[in-house]
Amino acid sequence: MNIGIIVAAGKGKRTNLTYPKQFYQILNKSLLRITLEKYEYSQLIDKIIVVANEQYVDKTKKECYNINKFDNIVIGGNSRQESVFNALKYIYDKYGFDKISTVSIHDAARPFVSVKKIDESIKIALECGSAILALPEKNSVSHASENIINKILDRNEIYIHQTPQTFDFQKLYKAYTNFENELKNFTDDASIFHKAGNFVRIISGEEYNIKITTEFDIKFAKWLIKEGKINA
Repeated sequence: MNIGIIVAAGKGKRTNLTYPKQFYQILNKSLLRITLEKYEYSQLIDKIIVVANEQYVDKTKKECYNINKFDNIVIGGNSRQESVFNALKYIYDKYGFDKISTVSIHDAARPFVSVKKIDESIKIALECGSAILALPEKNSVSHASENIINKILDRNEIYIHQTPQTFDFQKLYKAYTNFENELKNFTDDASIFHKAGNFVRIISGEEYNIKITTEFDIKFAKWLIKEGKINA
């Protein structure tokens, strides 16, 4: 089986909303609902697990109505990586290693990913053990400390990570287990998988697969829909 993990446990304070951003509605659908439907429509996803904030479990369940692939809600942790690890432990306890091929981890705050990319990441991960969406950096970039540039980096070697990030389940679970006490030091699943010595394959991301984090992102998302750039 291939399992989708939708991470929706954040509080989204930077959006200046009075409630978590995953429940913000665009075209009468919450960001979480739009994301759930993308995974429901995927031909390669068998089950969907949603990681939720403990205070919003009931509200999260309501967003999962008529999602036939919905498996369960897992309570999130104190950080995104702890939340993902909670989901991985739930999957292991319920299914073990033998029944699960890959896990596709995606942020509920990225509702505009295409189903095509979800499926592509799974296909590549089944072949290579991993596949993450990423975009090449367009700007000049540097490494700096205390506002002083230490080194100008080659932007041709820089990629901006997106989700979904899809991995061989057994390898990812072992990577998380190895670094269980250091999860706060990592920024995404790929960094944990890579730190454990695993190969991480990049596939082309999508310009409109934005992460809605700030108030500006919400306005930009509305503009994208208004201009017909994306469908929700």
